[in-house]
Amino acid sequence: MAVMHRTRIAMQLEASVAIAAAFMTMAFIIDWPRAVAGLVLGAVCRFLPYGTIVVPLGVIFVSALFELLYPWFGRTTGPHFWGFFVGLFAVAGTASSLYITIRNLKDRV
Repeated sequence: MAVMHRTRIAMQLEASVAIAAAFMTMAFIIDWPRAVAGLVLGAVCRFLPYGTIVVPLGVIFVSALFELLYPWFGRTTGPHFWGFFVGLFAVAGTASSLYITIRNLKDRV
């Protein structure tokens, strides 16, 4: 009975890691600079005491910051709300996936 329970937990962990990897891949395809910033944010927030609060606030901040910086680098012609919303997905797809995956691995190991 205990073996079945461990197997089910391992399968759930593998499924959650696969879903996180899919979200990260999609985020990199959509907007790779923001996705990299999201990875950094997720890794840093893992060491903060209130990471579950900092991750969503950091996602908004990073997406807005990149939307304002992209015109300076010639990536866009100017800030736009649609770019901001796409950036939210790119940053959140990596930051939250990495943060939750690390948390789940730490809790199960």
